[in-house]
Amino acid sequence: MLCPRTNSSLKPLLIGGITVYTSAQGGVFFDNSQIFKFSSPELKHSQVLLKHLSEHSEKEYDVSLRINCPKCKSIVIIRRYFSPLKAVEIDECPGYAGIWLDSGELRKIHENHLTPRERKLLAHEMATEHGFITIKSPISRFTPTNKSAHEATVENLVRLALLGL
Repeated sequence: MLCPRTNSSLKPLLIGGITVYTSAQGGVFFDNSQIFKFSSPELKHSQVLLKHLSEHSEKEYDVSLRINCPKCKSIVIIRRYFSPLKAVEIDECPGYAGIWLDSGELRKIHENHLTPRERKLLAHEMATEHGFITIKSPISRFTPTNKSAHEATVENLVRLALLGL
């Protein structure tokens, strides 16, 4: 495989039983969904990969230039945000779902990593900022108080459907 930015050979690197492909300029290519095994700074193999990439010279590239997937050479990679924080843009193959990170992007992902509590707070903040509302069933004297487990489950499913979840 070739680096999508420089057309130089990518070198396979085995970390924690997972093979990723790195460029001499500090870029890295992950196969489908492998990035999630390296996105948390608490993971040992994630730290090892970051240390390896930091040994290369970090280069800035014009990310507005379109690149092709190293694995599916004919498919143009799309640019998207890695997380809801919209702090790091990554390149993803729409056909294969492989991920290309340019030099320094893994470090940025680690710097912007959210704890589970922070993710929950962010989800709540996004929901309240964007006008989502919680729909509560009206309670009246005609609302049955002793529901069967089946009725309660159906009612909860209807609520979720109304919320679009």
